[in-house]
Formats: sequence, structure tokens, C-alpha cells
Amino acid sequence: MKDRLNVALIVGDIRDVYSNSITKGALNAARESGNNLLIVPGRYFQASKELLYEEYEYQYQTLFSYFTQNNVDIVIACTSVVGIVAGSISRNSLNDFLSRMEGIPVITVSGDSDKLPNICYDNKSGIKEGMDIMITKEKCTKIAMVAGPKENLDSNERIEAYKEALADHGMPFEDRMLIHCDFTEKCMFDVINLFKSVKGIDGVVFANDRMAIGGYEAMRELGLRVGIDVSFMGFDNLEKDINLDPPLASVVADAETMGFEAYNMALDYLKYNDLDNRVIPTHFVMRDSVLRGGKSISEAEPIAYKITPQTDFDTFAKQTFLFIYNPSINDANKDNIYRAYLFFILEVEKLYRNERIDKNLLTSMAQSFNKLFEVDERFELDIGKFTILMESIKEAIYENSASKAKKAIIVNISAYVYRRLAAVLSLRESDETYRMKRIQHEIYRISADMIGFDDASEKSYASIICNFNKIGINHSFLFLFKEPIKHAIEEPFAPPEFMYLKAMQIEDRVISLSDREQMIPLSDMFEFAFSKIEKAGHLVMLNLYVREMIYGVLVCDIPYKVFHYYESLIYQVSCAIRILHLLMYTEETSNQLKESLEIITKNNLRLDTLSKQDELTGLYNRRGFFVEAQNLFEDETQKKKYIIVGFADTDNLKMINDNFGHDEGDFIIVSSANILSDTLGNRGVVARLGGDEFVFVYTSDSKDEEKAFVELFEENIRKFNNEEHKEYRLSISLGMYVYEYNDNIDLKELLESADREMYHIKKKKRMKE
Repeated sequence: MKDRLNVALIVGDIRDVYSNSITKGALNAARESGNNLLIVPGRYFQASKELLYEEYEYQYQTLFSYFTQNNVDIVIACTSVVGIVAGSISRNSLNDFLSRMEGIPVITVSGDSDKLPNICYDNKSGIKEGMDIMITKEKCTKIAMVAGPKENLDSNERIEAYKEALADHGMPFEDRMLIHCDFTEKCMFDVINLFKSVKGIDGVVFANDRMAIGGYEAMRELGLRVGIDVSFMGFDNLEKDINLDPPLASVVADAETMGFEAYNMALDYLKYNDLDNRVIPTHFVMRDSVLRGGKSISEAEPIAYKITPQTDFDTFAKQTFLFIYNPSINDANKDNIYRAYLFFILEVEKLYRNERIDKNLLTSMAQSFNKLFEVDERFELDIGKFTILMESIKEAIYENSASKAKKAIIVNISAYVYRRLAAVLSLRESDETYRMKRIQHEIYRISADMIGFDDASEKSYASIICNFNKIGINHSFLFLFKEPIKHAIEEPFAPPEFMYLKAMQIEDRVISLSDREQMIPLSDMFEFAFSKIEKAGHLVMLNLYVREMIYGVLVCDIPYKVFHYYESLIYQVSCAIRILHLLMYTEETSNQLKESLEIITKNNLRLDTLSKQDELTGLYNRRGFFVEAQNLFEDETQKKKYIIVGFADTDNLKMINDNFGHDEGDFIIVSSANILSDTLGNRGVVARLGGDEFVFVYTSDSKDEEKAFVELFEENIRKFNNEEHKEYRLSISLGMYVYEYNDNIDLKELLESADREMYHIKKKKRMKE
């Protein structure tokens, strides 16, 4: 057996949480074993027009055609996530696809092939555990299930668990209480129809968490409250679950562990011919979405990690570190972070056990706290969880303190900790924003640099990848076809026998190859690429296409933290290659070149605009508001004596939605937006934050401008009500705050002041009604 095995991992969209986590686990296993990992984000096995989000993304499925017995040793196929509608592939279709692997060993992840070894979750125990709580403790008597596609193995096993749990408690299964949707938030509309057709549902089991998120939206539309009127539980335990309101109870199905174990299973298959199926254990995590009647977990269960006089602080540090530590793909810094954390906790112990507090202890505590976040260079400590832990520690020390002096010190220490945590979080956000902008800028430059070429040659391909190291890519290989291949949907595709390596990047060196050196047999391309990497590593294969034309593939070690930009990278590199092709045949293709440049410009502008725009009203969204407000403050022509910020809130939107329908509610939101925009004119920035909330900011040399704005605003509302003749009257609460201009503007602080003003005005309105 050769020194390093080449293991291919077929996943869906590596920006998706599940595919991303599986890939992360496989990356860890590859690094630990000293073998290679080829990541293939193919998205579809058999794409059809009704599945596509974008017209030409069916081209991703052609990536599977490059596998041969010589260029990969084994394939791990995540069959349940390849396809936007997960599980849409039938067993016969899957077997047909896998038969084209031509003798390459294959294992499946959550697959439904009866011919291949498979690794999957224990889909039953966690669901049954959660349903037992819903039935016995929360007294749910009418539990529905929102399942995945009918042919999906995971979904079917979770349905079996649902039926078994009902039977265990003597409750009948009803067909009408089970619906099938795709594994996305789009199930919202099916959930609404379910609740309208079946009355009295008091619990719902979702086959995954993304569907549960859609269920939250459905409950809001129906006027029901999760965790009060109806119990919810999901499956997957996504990171965003704890940020839902209320937090979503879920089954922990660790996708990262799945990826790690799948990779090791592949190695065992090759080394020992181990064909046994494997199962990843799951368990239920209790959160507030299950607790009906408005209770919370804090009322139902004791607080974990609570300090008592009997607490062993070394053990406490070990346990709580696992709670707050969220390792990156490379956890080499873990020991350093833990040592700093342990030192901080031991300082906390001194504070807990001593009634008299001297300045040396306070200084030492502050230093140990600051040191902890200095060591955490990769932002691997979860600030949210750390804040929860600090609150628990503060309460324990406060309750254990007999003297008023110590209690006062505890309050001051707590305030210091929260200020520092806020500063750390702000720094992280600004660093992440800067990193994202820098990466996006470098990716945009790929095709932009091509536009400046007066002519082009074979050596021009090197310029496409010459700046990849600036986004963390250390190895890249530009494999192209001799001529582009036109490929329409549902047509068969087969790559040519030879690929042409137009350029390659090894660390900071970019190499253009001669015509003779460019020809690489398809069967050797991956082994060739991995041979240029000194140690075991990973490569991601990205399809290069523009519409129906496929140019080849980019194989590169794009870092895990940059995975979310891989589609932008594909787009820009593909456009750059197309531009080079056109430049090589300038006279014949001048019109095509113009079209290509227009497409790039249009799409780049569209991406930037959409990311800042509210879809319903056309106003800026929250992100767009903060970006444009900052631009306003930096505009020298707008630096006037006063800054005026305001919050607006459409009154009685729920009443309008309930009595006149959501189309009418949308009309009122759009009308409110138009009134604000007309009142503001072109003086500043107005945005919709979400729901019925709006915000605006502008500058003025007159402090009395606020009064003039309010008068015009109220006149515009009166005009609307007089012209529209609705059965209701539009009313908008408005809070404004005037602030004297300076160079240290804190926009969030100004908005809080305006929000408080709007709250008082809204309160006065209610008192008059």
C-alpha cells in the first residue's frame, strides 16, 4: 500500500451546516491518520430542472465523472445531502450512480444502498427520549411529525421512532399527523396547512432542525407560541438552535463525528476489508421549546456547573472548559488556552473562598482574564457560553459572601468582566468583517485583473491564481480541457482522457507550464496534485463553468474557514478563464467579451445590493443601514452640526394581518416604508430592521429640524389615510433623538436613545386609546 491514501468525500454544498460539519470531521481524521482527502462538493447525483436553485448549477454533478481506480483509493458518498432536496435520489438511482464508480471501493453516509457498507446515525433513541418527555412530563396528547422526503433512509428511520414512541405510550398513529417535506425551512407552508387541517396539535417532531426553524415561522403566522401552546423538537442540534426564541430542543447528531468516523471507516475498509455497517450514537438535548406553559429549563432543571463550598476547582475547570471551548479545524492551541483558563479559575477560587479581598488578588484576576483572551488567537472560546458561565459564577460568589464590601467588589468585578467581554466580541466582529472584506476583494480581483489585459497568452493563466495565497490557498492546480465542452442538463458527461495543467501554485510560487508539460492523464491528476503537497493534506475539486460551457476544474487546498466563499471563487475563476479565451480570439468574439464583462459587473453589483437590501420594501436592511450610515458620517459634505436618528414602528400590524390578511399587512409595511422615505427625501438613510420596525438617520445644521420632520411625517400619514379609504387607519409610532455631531459617534448608542423615545411615545398612544 502506498504511503498516503487518496480518499474522496462526496458532499453537497460545503456552505451548508451539515455538509460543512461532515467535511470538518473528515479533515480532522485525514490529518490524524496522515492520509489525503479530496473534497468533492457535487450537490447533485441526477439534477433535474425542478430541483435547481440556479439554472446552471447542474454542472456540479459532472465532478463525479473524474474518478478512476488510479486517482482515488476509495469514495465516501454522503448520499443524503447530495441534492438540494436531500434524499430525492431513489435506491435504484443511487445504485445506478454508484455502479459507475468502475470498481472503486465506496462507502455511504446515511445511504440507502443495499450493496454497500454504510455509516449512519442512531435515528431512534434520541427521538424516543424526547417524545417520552413531551408525553409524560409535558402531557402532549396530539403529536405530529414533519418528516423528510419519502425515499430518505434517515427520515424513514425517524418516522419509525416516532411511531414506536406513540405505541410505547398507548397512543395511536394517524396518517394525517405525518407530512413529508424537503429538509429545509420551506416546510413552513406545509406546517401551516397541517395545523389548519388538524385541530388541537400540541407537539411536533421535526426530522431535522432546519425544518423546525420553518416551523417557528409557521407558528408566528398562526399566532401560536412555541414552548407555550405547542412543544417542538428537532434533530441535528445545529449551533443556531440556542439562538431561537425559545431555544430549540433537539437530538444531538454530531455531523463532525460522522465525518471523522466515516473517514476512519474508509481506511479500515482498505486496510482490513472491514465491511461492517456502523452507527453514530445520538441523544436528546432538553431546551425551552419542549416545555409548554412558558416554563424554562432553569425552572425545570438545576444549573449545571454551579459552584458550592465542596467544589473542586480543578475538576470544575476541566468540565466547564469543554462547555466554552469551540475548537477550530486546528486545535493546536487548545493546551495553551486551557492553561490560561485554569489559572483564571484558580483565581476565581481565591475570590470565592476569601472574605477579605486585597488589590493583589484583583490585579491578578484581571491579568489572568486578559491573558485568557490574548491566548485565544483563533477565537475558539464561545463568548455566549462564557457569559452564561460567568453569570453563574458571579451568583455563586455573591450568595456565598457575608460582607457588604465583598458583595460590592463582586458587582464591580462582574461589570468589568462584561465590559471586557463586550470589547472582545466587538474586536472579533470587526476582525471577521475585515477578513471577509479582504477575502471577497481578492476573489473579485481574479476576473477584474483579466479585464485590464490588452492581449492574452498561455502564460496569462498563471495570473488567475497568482494571489490565491492572500486568501489562504497554498496549493492550486488549474486543470482545463483542450477546448471547452458544452454540456446541457440531463445529457451524459465524460471528461477527456487528458487534462491540461495550465498553471499551478506551490506556496508562494506560481508556475506556467510548457505545452509538453501541460498534458496530464485523467487517471493521474489527483495523485499528481497531492504529490506536490509536502505533507498529507486536503484538496477541493471545483468545477469551472459559465452557463453550458465547462472549461475544466480547479483543484486547490482552500482553507476550511474560507469554504463559504468557494462558489464566488468558482464564479470569478470561470469568468476569468472565459475572458482569457475570448481575448485569445478577440476579433471573432468581441461581442461575447462585452457580454461576459456585463455579466460580471451585473452579478457583482447584484450580490452587493441584495446583501444590503430588504426584499419586501426595497429599503436597506440592518446590514445595509449600518454600512450606509457609516458612509454618511464619513461624507465631508454631510458633516453638519447635528445628527438626527429615529425609530419608527407600524402600529397594530398584527391586527391588520389577523383581520385583513398578510397581503394587506405587507401593503401596510410597504406603505410605512414609502412614507418614511418620502419624508426623509435624499437627506439620509432609512432602513427596515425587520417586521414592522424601521430606522433612519440624517444630518442637519438646525436642532429644530426634528419638529419639521415630525410635522411632515404626520401630514404624509394623514394624506395616506384620506386617499386610501381603508377599513382601518394607518398609525406609525415615531421616536427621534438629536445628537450634536462629533468624531466619536456611537451609532448603536444613538439608536438605543431613539428606541427608548419611540417606546415612550407608543406607551402614550396606548394610554390615550
